Amino acid sequence: MKQIFLVLLFSSALLAQGPGQSGGAKQGPQAAPQASQQPGRQASPQGTDDLAQMRDDLSRMESLNLNMSSEIEFLRDQNLQILLRTNSQLWTLLIRDLRRQIDREEQRRAAPPASRR
Repeated sequence: MKQIFLVLLFSSALLAQGPGQSGGAKQGPQAAPQASQQPGRQASPQGTDDLAQMRDDLSRMESLNLNMSSEIEFLRDQNLQILLRTNSQLWTLLIRDLRRQIDREEQRRAAPPASRR
């Protein structure tokens, strides 16, 4: 029970730390310049903003995951270390999969309409 409490406490501390570092979870119009810097994008402005926001969020999640991974080594409880390493590995897989989905969506949107079927 103590380990579960520590995991929840650690997770909530990381979540609370995220918005303070980056100025909030929602960037709004600030995400659009990132998408416009990528050549060959012909998606609608709203779609591009959504994908840029997702990329930004994934980058923040990846940063938080790396911070958590580096802090795991300072824990004395071996079982908690194993649990948090597994948690970190799961987040790494999820982030990688979501980045692939965004890449596929961008490729689909960039494809000419005649080839979509």
